[in-house]
Amino acid sequence: MENEEDINNIFLSKLVEKSLFTNRQIQIIYNFKNKEKRLKGISSGAYYREVKQSKMKLRKLFYSILLLNLINVMNNDQITALNSMLNKLRILENNHVKYHDKEIDRVINVIEDLINRIVDI
Repeated sequence: MENEEDINNIFLSKLVEKSLFTNRQIQIIYNFKNKEKRLKGISSGAYYREVKQSKMKLRKLFYSILLLNLINVMNNDQITALNSMLNKLRILENNHVKYHDKEIDRVINVIEDLINRIVDI
């Protein structure tokens, strides 16, 4: 059986695959936000350039969410549904052994179904 960290990494990797961000950008955002050391094998200049690029991508993501809401492509019910899903994912995140070992693909499928319903305009 995989340990909790491996299971969480599998789940997060599947989410990263479907996101706007690369795995490296997610690592950089996480490390920077948590004041951890920069990634090994990357110069200080390259690291801070990627931090800047990642922050810009985050800004654009948030502006896009605001814009989509304002032009009624995305509504408050959809944002509420996403927030509810996020709360459930946090519960799963804290209960790896109970849920994750066999359920990762099922959870990803539920997420995909919800996002597909939101995207079907």
